[in-house]
Amino acid sequence: MTLAELADRLGIPPRQIRFMIAEGILPPAARTGRSADAYDETHVTKGRRYLSLHRMGMKPGSIKVLMAFDDAVPILQGHAVELRVDPQVPPEELDVEAILAAVRAALGAYTNKG
Repeated sequence: MTLAELADRLGIPPRQIRFMIAEGILPPAARTGRSADAYDETHVTKGRRYLSLHRMGMKPGSIKVLMAFDDAVPILQGHAVELRVDPQVPPEELDVEAILAAVRAALGAYTNKG
């Protein structure tokens, strides 16, 4: 579908879609040109998710972070916390101790116990 068609499906102006692409919220079109834009259902789905989160009051930067984990692999789900890992990072490259320290710091800050 073209940029205009995607904008129509999402009910937003094309410039907002260009913003979302520039910010990395949506992937770029497969092809570009006057009538060769190639947007697909992935763009529609991600665009709708972004717009829903934005309407809930989330800031674009926060939404971008949240949406970056769409394809993440859930490792732990318990005690009201979910740990997810980017599947593009090989397990042997994960510094477990650094990750645990970062999680400990983040949870401490969240609970005001850090």
